[in-house]
Amino acid sequence: MATAAEHIARLNTLGPRRSGNEAHRTLIDEVAAELVALGYHPERDTHTFERWDVDERDVSLTVEGRTVPVASAWPYSGETGSAGVTAPLVRLAGRRPRWKDARGRIALVEVANVEVPASLLVDSWDGRMPFDAVANPVISAELAGIDLVAARAAGVVGVIAVWHGLTDVEARGQYLPFTRPYAGLPAVWAPESERERLLEAAGRGGSTTLVLDATRHDGATMDTVWAVSPGSGIHADESVLVVTHSDGGNAVEENGFIGLLELARDAAETPHDRTIVFVLVAGHLRIPAVTAHGQATTAWLHAHPELWSPAADGPTAVAGLVIEHLGAKHRRDDDPSTEAGTDDVEPELLYATTVEFAALVRAEWRNPAVRPVRPGAVVHLGEGEPLWEKGIPAIALVTGPASLLAETPHAGVDLDLLARQVDSFRALQRHLADAPDRADFGTVQRPGRLRKLLAVARIARFLARRAGR
Repeated sequence: MATAAEHIARLNTLGPRRSGNEAHRTLIDEVAAELVALGYHPERDTHTFERWDVDERDVSLTVEGRTVPVASAWPYSGETGSAGVTAPLVRLAGRRPRWKDARGRIALVEVANVEVPASLLVDSWDGRMPFDAVANPVISAELAGIDLVAARAAGVVGVIAVWHGLTDVEARGQYLPFTRPYAGLPAVWAPESERERLLEAAGRGGSTTLVLDATRHDGATMDTVWAVSPGSGIHADESVLVVTHSDGGNAVEENGFIGLLELARDAAETPHDRTIVFVLVAGHLRIPAVTAHGQATTAWLHAHPELWSPAADGPTAVAGLVIEHLGAKHRRDDDPSTEAGTDDVEPELLYATTVEFAALVRAEWRNPAVRPVRPGAVVHLGEGEPLWEKGIPAIALVTGPASLLAETPHAGVDLDLLARQVDSFRALQRHLADAPDRADFGTVQRPGRLRKLLAVARIARFLARRAGR
């Protein structure tokens, strides 16, 4: 089996693994082959969907005769053809743009990379947080609330979303947002360095040409792969789910399969009481193609209740481990020529969905300073969310550097940190697979309606205050 360093080099060679593209399918096949080499018999679920894609060479923006750099295309927005679309540029302000004011025009909207208090996203088990606040473009793109479908219905012919509060280095290649349905309206992201000039041009109604020569591919496919390591003890009718995903734009998002393979190797070499199911999910970057609700793992849970549900004829899932973004590091903002992540290790965001699992993390995680968090009332980031929704106690790593969704060939990965995290997951798997009593895993307490309403109100108040600045 390849080493972690070899896997990271391979990810950098493959390049962005947009859901269903050749690089993505290649990685899936390679991971499946490694599972076979370990003695497993991997199974597959094939998802068929319409894939949207564009090469950066087929994206351009010209405003009042001047070429404007594009930070990235808005995935699954729309397409213009090679000729592009030309129209006056108009600025729309606020979180709820009046799209009708841009009918027949190209709309310019600003998206702030918002610093969000940690307490709006996660809760604490012990009154302490791993960080005070987070400013991440993944979160900011969602909070911006830009509805391209509504814009198209209002007659808008294109959208330019310009970043504010995100460096040009980190804005480049951001594959955001990745949770939306196809909109049928071309849209791109512009870097903050162009913000003032774009605002001025919009004030004049400057002629703008947007080219987004994207293509749509009917019948595209991608496979979710899973393999089972049967338990050999009295609790073989209970299962532990080990989950990650395969699509991603760089060597951090997603490298969780490195940990999954190491844990699969350990399970193959070491007898264990409970059954362990290893799941490599496809569709994390194209969630609408696989499920109408939740993260992509939801589709696998729906398709295979016999491997987790107490209502089905098979093992009941009593615990889960979700491995994402191993060895994640900061990107250096001050020197775009330097490999991302050469400065600092990103604070580990580690969920534990029961108080017992929070204590287990503190005992087993190879970082004594780690502070496991509890999911917030309205959000659980990453592919651990479906396990939380189903009440399966789980521990999930989902560290989120600003460059997480940036399609870059040199994402920062700290191999020593990656090794420590994999060792931690190995220790957790051994504990979960052989612990004598599942009662020690605790019970997931899902938030009630009142707690959810209060959390939504706090988020709305935060956004309203920002809009009023």
